[in-house]
Amino acid sequence: MGTGPQMTRAEFVETIAPYAVADMRKSGVLASIVLAQAALESAWGRSAPGNNLFGIKGTGQTQATKEFVGGQWITIQDGFRVYDSWEGSICDHSRFLTENGRYERAGFFERCAALDYAGAASALQKAGYATDPTYAQKLISIIEANGLIKYDMEVEDMALDKGVANTVIDTWMSPSWKELDAKRQEAEQAGDVTAAAAVQEQAEYIHWLANELRKASGQKAE
Repeated sequence: MGTGPQMTRAEFVETIAPYAVADMRKSGVLASIVLAQAALESAWGRSAPGNNLFGIKGTGQTQATKEFVGGQWITIQDGFRVYDSWEGSICDHSRFLTENGRYERAGFFERCAALDYAGAASALQKAGYATDPTYAQKLISIIEANGLIKYDMEVEDMALDKGVANTVIDTWMSPSWKELDAKRQEAEQAGDVTAAAAVQEQAEYIHWLANELRKASGQKAE
């Protein structure tokens, strides 16, 4: 998918909202923030060279871009990432925020977990996502003017209750994992490599299931 100069703002949101909602379920990054950033950075899909909706810098293409430096706007040439689709850009956006610890330290993910789009926007600016001193306010204005918070609520309504998830994990999954881990150690001590590998695979599957429950209830994987 490329740029869409013929799209209205509503059409742009409708096009990428399913990707933003699906990504929020996996990463915890608010769908409203994803949609607002994509709208702001790409001029509502009209300017997204290389399908880069968020202006994430890297290799793949060189573009002219404006930066706010020393109290004024200047134009510079810089490198930007390239994607096969807008969906790919959205997935990489959340990966970028997750892998760069400064966003977590700024409280971004804490605000996302609280469904606080304004706080999340402020955390993005605090962490240095953009040089624009009004970046957070622009995101907030886009979210509120276009009713984007409804996409956060869509995910929240489908979320698994945290208490239920932890009860399932603590009551059934953790004991099973510990039992399998003990069996694995016994098999290793007996020199039965095949049995140890089979038990380890079962334990890893239980660990994966537990993390899926954690993520479905808005918690971090362990």
